Amino acid sequence: MGLVILGLCAGNIFAQGDGSHSYLLSPKGITGVNAKWLSLDQNFIPAGTAMVPGAEIRVDVFPITIFHTFSLGGKIAQAYCMFNPGSAIARAKIGPPIGPIPVYELSASGFSDGFIAFKIGLLGAPAIAARNFAQTPMQFSLFADLRYWYSGTYDANKLFNLGTNRNIVQIGFPMAIPLNRNRKTATWLEIAPALDIFTDNNDPARASSAKKLEQAPLFLLENHLSHNFNPKLWGTVNMRFQQGGQTAADGVKDGNSISAVGGGLGLGYQLLPPLSLSMDYGGALFGQQAKGSMFRISMVFAYANLKKN
Repeated sequence: MGLVILGLCAGNIFAQGDGSHSYLLSPKGITGVNAKWLSLDQNFIPAGTAMVPGAEIRVDVFPITIFHTFSLGGKIAQAYCMFNPGSAIARAKIGPPIGPIPVYELSASGFSDGFIAFKIGLLGAPAIAARNFAQTPMQFSLFADLRYWYSGTYDANKLFNLGTNRNIVQIGFPMAIPLNRNRKTATWLEIAPALDIFTDNNDPARASSAKKLEQAPLFLLENHLSHNFNPKLWGTVNMRFQQGGQTAADGVKDGNSISAVGGGLGLGYQLLPPLSLSMDYGGALFGQQAKGSMFRISMVFAYANLKKN
């Protein structure tokens, strides 16, 4: 069971992705909770979906994901949802061309955007009972992943919010590729392309008189190369690419299209058979105007009724 719950770590805020081991095949009949703490310094809004050039935004959020796996037509399926309490502080320098430039600060607290989601195996993803999972040969697996993101806390009278006052449909096709065949010292390559499609914000929290805020689709490509040093300890190298997502107020483009690559390193440890702990650090490596760094701690508790399974 210690090996089983490594693959049950999905669910995170947008710009940072889901994290390593989120797309590995997992057994059916697993119910659990994935609780995270993320500390972010970036020039993206707290939800991570739009860039604000020139801003410095500090975000502390605690996304909590609840998940359950089951069999659907012989394939592994997962229903899961995430809610995301936290707080954020935004700073920006605004002033005349000459003389001292004051730094303005805004804060917000409540909930950032969360989601409800469904994932199902397409290729190489059979529904396997937990008691038999560790004896099953490792194999390539491909999934279809559909998420519906809803807005967090939002007040149109405020210039800065944790929520976005719009909805997002995210369609992804994550896959996991084993690079060896030994579970105890497994090496995995996870590749997760996805596309985000945004609805309009018809009540923008802006100082201007704009009546509608639109956003172009955003393409995401998340990658993880992980290795189990032993059955309890693993390490990972993470990469994430984002392209698109420019916003426009009443049809006037904001010039904040995202084209950026981020990356980082992480470690994980199996504390108890049903409990794992992981942490990673990363940030923007290069890209058009994108800046940011992240520290993340994740704890996953997973339960399986082995007698029933």
